[in-house]
Order: sequence, then C-alpha cells, then structure tokens
Amino acid sequence: MSARVVQRHVLDEIDDLRLRVYVVWGPMLEKETESEAREATTFLHDARATHFWTPVHTLAEMLAAPVGLPAGERAWDTYLLFAPGLRWDDAPPTPSYTMHVGKPLPANLRLNGDELRRQTERLLGAQ
Repeated sequence: MSARVVQRHVLDEIDDLRLRVYVVWGPMLEKETESEAREATTFLHDARATHFWTPVHTLAEMLAAPVGLPAGERAWDTYLLFAPGLRWDDAPPTPSYTMHVGKPLPANLRLNGDELRRQTERLLGAQ
C-alpha cells in the first residue's frame, strides 16, 4: 500500500513540524467505501497527516492538469509536493514535485520512497 511508503520514507524519516501530509480518500475505482478509507488511515498514522474522504472526483479531476495528466484522467494515486508558502487560489497550483502509481506520466516519476523523501527534504530546506 502506498500510504506505507509515505509513512516509512517521509514521515518516519523527516522530523520537521512544518511538514504536512493531506490524504484524500475516495471511490476512485467506484467501489471503495468511507469505512475502508478509515481503516486505511492506520497505515499513515503520523499526527502531521490529515485524512479526508470525498464521495466525488472533483479534486482528482482538478489536480489532473497541474500534474500533467492527459484530459479525462484523474489524479489519484499521485503524490504531490508543494513548496512551503505556495498558495492555492481558485485552482490548484502546479505541484513543486509529483510522483505517481501507474499513471501515464514519466516512469522516472513512479512512486519511490527514497526519492520522495529527498524531494520533500529539498523543498523543506529551500526556505
């Protein structure tokens, strides 16, 4: 499960209270339920992680273009890093760094825990 990668490589390794992780759970394959999402939150148990449930795909659709996904794709199973201080307005900003699981994006951006940690540390250190 990808949440374990984030917990192990990012939250367990980076001791920085500025770090925040926002996890949005939803029925991406049309069969996931809110109760299953609640169970899955145990894999990402750090106090810096905030979990949300959405029954609709609005956010995944809004994030598709800033991530660089083709029209009609949804940004789920994507990991977006935003630099500290980056502001969200009416539309989401382009992420400072993106990783994915099985999306039509470059292979070098496939989820890799060590690289996700390095990129997170880079952005936290850029202040």
